[in-house]
Amino acid sequence: MQYRIRGVLLGEQKPSDVVVKDGRVVTIHRAVKAVPDIGSNETIIAPTLFDTQVNGIKGIDLHSEALKPEDVRTMTDILARWGVSHWIPTLVTGAMTTLLHGCRTVAEAWQDKKVARAVPGIHLEGPCISPVDGPRGAHPKRYVRKPDLADFDRLYDAVEGKVVYTTIAPEHKGSVSYIKALVKRGVIVSLGHHGADAKQIRRAVDAGARYCTHLGNGLASQIQRHSNPLWPQLADDRLTAGLIPDLEHLPPDALKVFIRAKGAARVIFTSDCVHVALQKPGRYAFADHAVEVKPSGRVCLVGTDLLAGSSLMLLQGVVNAARVTDLSLEEAFACAGSRAVRFFGLKRRFTLPKPGRKAEFVAMDIGKAGKVTVQAVFINGERRA
Repeated sequence: MQYRIRGVLLGEQKPSDVVVKDGRVVTIHRAVKAVPDIGSNETIIAPTLFDTQVNGIKGIDLHSEALKPEDVRTMTDILARWGVSHWIPTLVTGAMTTLLHGCRTVAEAWQDKKVARAVPGIHLEGPCISPVDGPRGAHPKRYVRKPDLADFDRLYDAVEGKVVYTTIAPEHKGSVSYIKALVKRGVIVSLGHHGADAKQIRRAVDAGARYCTHLGNGLASQIQRHSNPLWPQLADDRLTAGLIPDLEHLPPDALKVFIRAKGAARVIFTSDCVHVALQKPGRYAFADHAVEVKPSGRVCLVGTDLLAGSSLMLLQGVVNAARVTDLSLEEAFACAGSRAVRFFGLKRRFTLPKPGRKAEFVAMDIGKAGKVTVQAVFINGERRA
């Protein structure tokens, strides 16, 4: 099968034709008069994405006790159609039996080659987070735990040691020794869903914490102006910030300022999408709660304005960030691809197409108000959309 895909290569000005034959890029040259199979002079051709925090999508919930290995494969396929070639399943605070089931199911799903290539490991978002209303967010309070290495190792072993990162609240007693122990295991420790003060945050970072889970969220709704968990994390250059660019979790001005404070090199974009992503507006069950997907796409606990994950597709988030911040589109893609890969230690290329290589890129159009339309996605030489 041969395709001629027309578009502007990310970072360039004029359209090119990318010719893909039998899964490999054959040639790339300036667009000719011949009608392309895919794309146009306005289409953008860009690298694929790495979504580092995915809770579910299109009705599939990673926290479900009915989760099956084929569900993880289905999620991989759905994300691929939106330009995500790699992703990290996220398991939030829950019963130990539920967490163990999720870990074992993901591990079993790795028997599928596509899943094994796409999923490097998991993210444990909890259970060692704040039990306090506000910082805890939508995580069920009854399952919040204090740091316990024996508990962690049960989950670590269940997922074959492939815990890429875990989110904890650094104000827990014993968190410093816990962080050091996880770092020794090769796990990235992230701060999130906490109400720690500057000293507690500094101690956690000194112990080896290096990331902030969806910074600016998982935070009390009302905080002191100057003494709060936000400023120390923004100020410490040892911490890389995960940000959700759906313009709901962080309004445009906040997103812009956060990126300025951390610098693009220390920013990773993620979707934090949950099982209601790509579903119609309405009410849905989520963990111990009922949530509502509003027409804007905002996902809230029913009867409140409190966020409960997102319905964002990361490709749209990247475009959002380029529209409302100082980042170029090229820089925004890097924050959801090449920079994320380097930070999390994956040996994967997130580059533009090159002759001789397997095709791995996304072709998209950006319409009014920045709305993204996917024209095609190629991953590992296979057309996925």
